Amino acid sequence: MISDEHLFGNIGIESIGFHAPRHFVKLKELALERKVDPEKYSKGLLSKEMRIADVDEDIISLGLKAGYNALQRGSISPKSVDALFVGTETEVYAAKSISNIFAEMLNISPNSLTQDTYNACAGGTLAILNAIAMIDNGLINKALVISADISQYHIGSPGEPTQGSGAIALVISRNPRIATFSKRFGRISGNVNDFFRPSYDKNARAFGQYSQDTYIDFQLKAYDDLISNIGDFSADFYTFHAPFSKLPLKIMQQIILKRWIKHITDLPKFEKNHFRSSILKKIDSFLHDVIVLPEYLYLKLNEKGFTSSTLERLSSWVNTNVKARVLPQLRVPMHFGNMYNAALWAQVLYLCENHVHVNDTIYFGSYGSGATCISGLLKIQEGFKKVLQYGPSINDFIHLKRKKSVLEYELGKNGDAKPMILLGRIAEHEQNNHRGFTLHFCDEGCIIPNIQGLNRCPKGHSGFYERFFPLFAKLESEPVAQNNQEDLRYLSKGLVRVAGNVSKGNSLEYEIRRVETENEQDMNAKGLLNWSPIYITIPEHHIY
Repeated sequence: MISDEHLFGNIGIESIGFHAPRHFVKLKELALERKVDPEKYSKGLLSKEMRIADVDEDIISLGLKAGYNALQRGSISPKSVDALFVGTETEVYAAKSISNIFAEMLNISPNSLTQDTYNACAGGTLAILNAIAMIDNGLINKALVISADISQYHIGSPGEPTQGSGAIALVISRNPRIATFSKRFGRISGNVNDFFRPSYDKNARAFGQYSQDTYIDFQLKAYDDLISNIGDFSADFYTFHAPFSKLPLKIMQQIILKRWIKHITDLPKFEKNHFRSSILKKIDSFLHDVIVLPEYLYLKLNEKGFTSSTLERLSSWVNTNVKARVLPQLRVPMHFGNMYNAALWAQVLYLCENHVHVNDTIYFGSYGSGATCISGLLKIQEGFKKVLQYGPSINDFIHLKRKKSVLEYELGKNGDAKPMILLGRIAEHEQNNHRGFTLHFCDEGCIIPNIQGLNRCPKGHSGFYERFFPLFAKLESEPVAQNNQEDLRYLSKGLVRVAGNVSKGNSLEYEIRRVETENEQDMNAKGLLNWSPIYITIPEHHIY
């Protein structure tokens, strides 16, 4: 077997973490409400659920926990990180770096580089390439790349059932324990109006078949460009950005037909078992959808003049060899929907947690509308299991969820729902092991920096508090209602917000949520956002 070691460098993924909202909508229920055949979603999109953010949950809420999980999983000190990059399509501010917010909340070194990358769904991948280049050139040693998004489309639009939300965080370094990147990448870019979201609208728009054609065209060209840079290759797994689960299958159909099977022209070679070995290897390594791909191949090969008996043997061979290998990573978009910048890398994480072995290779095609596509390879390293043995895993998030009705989802989307917030006193959970977050805030509860000379509230509020919030806690008091949602003075009194339906003694997990200040009187402070800790209930067996 020819070694592919020369294709890979020594920079890659040292650790990786994930986070997603708890709430979801069943697409079958959405289809019935929209008077659509449920199979249009289950078979047409290959999707089951969409994760939806709560009304006060944003990408800071999601990205913070993903970043924290990546650092904890790899036992990585925040102070050892000297760059924090963010890829997102879901902006928080028009002008203010999201990466700086994360750096403060995660206690990253103040001497780190911070940057936000906006390029539709490819921003996170471009941030990874930026980190690789900086490490390779000695500018930094270790980067934390956080990709977080909440995708939204208009109610009743074709894109509505593809909505999703989630965040992924990767620690990039030399000599990584999980996977190394290929030395070269494929890329293609062009000005294409396949998808857009106006700056004044939270809902995106797309052009149906034209958008799908653009996605497929760019993915194929990025695949071709990688081959032109590194030569022909065969990967053990193939991952693609997934606007919905069915679309990556269409990419693979095109790659098989237009990049692999075009070489199969001599029928006797197949019948004599002299089928081109590289084509066999590729088909054997990834033809996993036994419903779509064999039938598709059967029809296309029939057009090329292959006899029925040979096609039956080929179809049987495909089903025999791939029946237990249905593109496993598509389970992620099936359950979480389109997570934009997190969509591709969450699939990579799922493969690493459940399916890969040492020295396996993963091909990835990262697509961002507008449009750009970056392709490359990952090679799994010997230490990957030691890092990924710690939770939480994507499977944990698939099972840890709460269903919302279509009506509840619509109320939240339209801004007609308010979170039920209570106040309570907490104590660190006995299984927490001192994990958690340290925040600094003024008397009024505004988060302020821990920077000498600037550790005061810009609104002029008095006081400076430093408080540790455990990752897992127990509620020590009976919760009481919070009358004024904007009043954060409870923080300085040792209280915290807790989500509704909690009781004294419940186990809780830390999250941070956005607090909208509608009655701000300071004109200079209008539009200044704030976030505050909130504790939500969690089953004991999900404490990791």
